[in-house]
Amino acid sequence: MNSTLDFYHKHATRLAKQYDSLEFETVHRSWSTFWPKCGANVLDVGAGSGRDARWFAAQECSVVAVEPCKKFLQLAKKSSTQPICWVEDSLPHLQNVTTSSNHYDLILLSAVWMHLDHKQRTVAIKRLHELLASNGTLIVTLRDGEFKDGRETFGVSVNELSLLCSSAGFEIYHVATDDDSLNREDIRWQTVVIKKVGSLKEY
Repeated sequence: MNSTLDFYHKHATRLAKQYDSLEFETVHRSWSTFWPKCGANVLDVGAGSGRDARWFAAQECSVVAVEPCKKFLQLAKKSSTQPICWVEDSLPHLQNVTTSSNHYDLILLSAVWMHLDHKQRTVAIKRLHELLASNGTLIVTLRDGEFKDGRETFGVSVNELSLLCSSAGFEIYHVATDDDSLNREDIRWQTVVIKKVGSLKEY
């Protein structure tokens, strides 16, 4: 278990309460235009407490929630009564994630990308392209602000993500900048909306 995963395991109970203190609609308001509709296939990568997965399920989406931390998975399952498929897995390979015949209409990576180094991101973006439906939407949030608790992170930027997207057959559709939902003054977020090349003409 790496240091970051070990941190999440040790502090899962506290962090889950923190995450669940925020509403999905508040955290993800910057991409509300792209929120999935009833019947959509959704993949939540790095599901944490399960807050977002529960919201998707409440919208009658078909939800697969991926989380590498066993403790988070235990807590998320206990807090949910909805038919969510919980999977223990992680980027960059997501080897335990399968696709339906239609692939995923929405893939969400919320507060995940900064934990991957450049090599892992190169592999991950290609895997995400494989999993996303032809007219699906990939949402990636980028954290600007360091951790001070031992969690390992790597610098993020829209420019780097754009280059990775281009190499994998993606293009960036929209970027939004937002303050931190927990009101931490030294942290800001960018939300990047990504589509497959060619699909923007159809959108």
